[in-house]
Amino acid sequence: MKFSQRQVIILLGGVVAVIIIGVVVFLNVRPKPSSGPALTLSVWGTEDKTTVGTLLSSYPYATVTYTQIDSADYQTKLLNALAAGTGPDVFEINNRSLPKWQTALAPMPAVFATQFNVQRMAAEFPDVVVRDFVAASSSNDAVPTTGQIYALPLSVDTLAMFYNKDLFNSRGIAFPPKTWDEFAADVPKLRTVGPQGQLVQAAAAIGGSETSIANAPDLVFLLMLQNGTRMVSNDLTSAQFATNPSGPGIAAFNFYLQFANAASPSYTWNDGVGSAIDAFASGKVAILFGYASDLATIKKKAPFLNMGIAPMPQATGATVAVNYPKYNGFAAAKVGQSVLAWNYILYITTNDTIEQQYMTETGAPPALRNEIQTATQDPDLGVFATQALTARSWHEADDGQIDSAMNQAIQNVLNGSADSWRALQVVQSTVNSLMTQP
Repeated sequence: MKFSQRQVIILLGGVVAVIIIGVVVFLNVRPKPSSGPALTLSVWGTEDKTTVGTLLSSYPYATVTYTQIDSADYQTKLLNALAAGTGPDVFEINNRSLPKWQTALAPMPAVFATQFNVQRMAAEFPDVVVRDFVAASSSNDAVPTTGQIYALPLSVDTLAMFYNKDLFNSRGIAFPPKTWDEFAADVPKLRTVGPQGQLVQAAAAIGGSETSIANAPDLVFLLMLQNGTRMVSNDLTSAQFATNPSGPGIAAFNFYLQFANAASPSYTWNDGVGSAIDAFASGKVAILFGYASDLATIKKKAPFLNMGIAPMPQATGATVAVNYPKYNGFAAAKVGQSVLAWNYILYITTNDTIEQQYMTETGAPPALRNEIQTATQDPDLGVFATQALTARSWHEADDGQIDSAMNQAIQNVLNGSADSWRALQVVQSTVNSLMTQP
């Protein structure tokens, strides 16, 4: 008889339970009847406990305790807990942070390999998930076919273009731009500049730093990837995006910066405008680049905004779209119950029913290909679901420090303390130092 994947996971869960309970009995340390099931799992994440706490605790083979940690404090609290030996069995990691967390993680145990391996992972999840969460020893365009799996997600989010339909209509723009050349051509139509050169109406929130644009580094890195920039060397020992002063990396960086340069004909933004999301919600900017996770905030701030969601612009003439992802995956702690933890991870992330409930509760785009296929027609999630299939990230030794370095580079160019080439070289130097750290 051939079992389905869900049946295999259920059976493995039962086997794990029997083994652990057997060990407990053998050691004569049986739990008291009033203490509940012998198997327990602790799970940490940034997911809203009120919304999905019950769903994430629905694993039937152990008592699961889900703890929500504020995203601002998450990494610090997690690092401290793991160092003290009081960390969770399962916790979320960002898709760009496997290199930073890998030594603290347990890869999927070999006991699962016959039923769920890298090939099965690639069949069930978009390619970006395989690239992000299968440990790689080299950087190339091929999707890994072998290796150790370190995490699996419930959702894959990507940058998309939010646009104010009323502003587009009033300026005679029938459709949102599909390429960056079309975008640049629309900027003068959507922008209004006062007699003293001040921005009265911004066309798009682009060109500034994280002071005003939360996703500023993501936009720069996306432009680099779309422009064909080699981000790191194949052996993962050095950064490559600022090795040539006339290369695609600096071209992408300059393209981004022109929109915050008051002397540029493309000028349409500065950090003085304030929060990009607030500006978009209040109708002060026509285009905002954001993630699906930003939708709830926008709708809360402006419930009656006539807003459209369009795919990210692509390079003119590009035959393959490139989109930028940001999402979390569930990983197992190295010091912990790795078999039980991975049984839990597989149960919640490869279960279509749980995925559907998660989407309903959170409004987040799906991660499983089956659900992506269905969600492509959803008016809110369709763009994000489709873009997950063409999402690309890159090997970041420490995503937080790299984002900080890129943000500083943007600020240094905007305030005149460095030219763009020198600023980008500093970012590359930072990445190089992070890649060579033990």
